[in-house]
Amino acid sequence: MAIDSRQAAIPYLDISAPIRPAMPVFEGDPPVALVRVAALAEGDVANGSRLDFGIHTGTHIDAPAHVIQGAPAAEAIPL
Repeated sequence: MAIDSRQAAIPYLDISAPIRPAMPVFEGDPPVALVRVAALAEGDVANGSRLDFGIHTGTHIDAPAHVIQGAPAAEAIPL
């Protein structure tokens, strides 16, 4: 997708919160879990991790489809 000069001039302010274990989450959502699944120190060929969290964790966009049946989903929001 090409960016025209008007889009390039739009300033963006990143207000993202880092996702980390023990961070506050939306009531009813699972906590953030970061689990080591492979480790060089244990003979694995690489270090590997799994990151699990609920959809409402951290900074995110709630699309109209979140609360309105048939409304656009997040991928339809022009950013």
